[in-house]
Amino acid sequence: MNQPSRLRIENLNVFYGQNQVLKDISLALPDNRITVIIGPSGCGKTTLLKSLNRLLDEQEGVRVEGRVLLDGQDIYQPEADITLIRKRMGLLSQKPQVLPMSIYDNVAFGPRLLGLRDRRVLDGLVEKYLRLAGLWDEVKNRLQEPAARLSIGQQQRLCLARGLAVEPEVILGDEPTSALDPQSSRNVETQLLSLKENYTIVLVTHILRQAKRLADYVAFLYFGELIEFGPASEVLVSPRDPRTRAYITGEIS
Repeated sequence: MNQPSRLRIENLNVFYGQNQVLKDISLALPDNRITVIIGPSGCGKTTLLKSLNRLLDEQEGVRVEGRVLLDGQDIYQPEADITLIRKRMGLLSQKPQVLPMSIYDNVAFGPRLLGLRDRRVLDGLVEKYLRLAGLWDEVKNRLQEPAARLSIGQQQRLCLARGLAVEPEVILGDEPTSALDPQSSRNVETQLLSLKENYTIVLVTHILRQAKRLADYVAFLYFGELIEFGPASEVLVSPRDPRTRAYITGEIS
């Protein structure tokens, strides 16, 4: 792969207690592309995703070996700033988790935490990121309403806007459309496709049709091992490994 990559994984092993969940994963995630991680349930997809912004730190009994490099810096170094790491790599979860405040304040939350107080600047940022998330036209006249009143699909796009407002470099998505209806899923997919011009995006999905719609690159995991990685046009159409082929054809699930 000749694509430039600011985010690289080297010899990553993850253990939950005595159970090894990821086994010697090495992977360079291409800049300004969508990489989709696929594989059967329990194969380590979400663990791999959460290793990228150290969300595994929040789980007891987890041990991480190996390196995750962002711009050449290992995020697992003891001196690494975890808050900064998570600012640079935002996570879109399976279920939208809006904050118990207004639509406006959800988007303004991150910039305010970073010290921004100028109302006019905040107004501009709220509009900018709601537009990037494809939500502005639907909510511009109700910004002071509680975010919880939005539909689930709108809430997920609001979470995307909130994540973008702290200006990450990488967007991580853990099955970000799994709780949504088909139209809302398509809305989120459309925004992700438009965002890859400016962001590196890494998604976990269990829906092969979605992987085919979104992926520039595909990583196939099986029992914690990286079996195959490459352009989606190769991995999803003519995989090299028989295990990948079996998964894509539905022989294993």
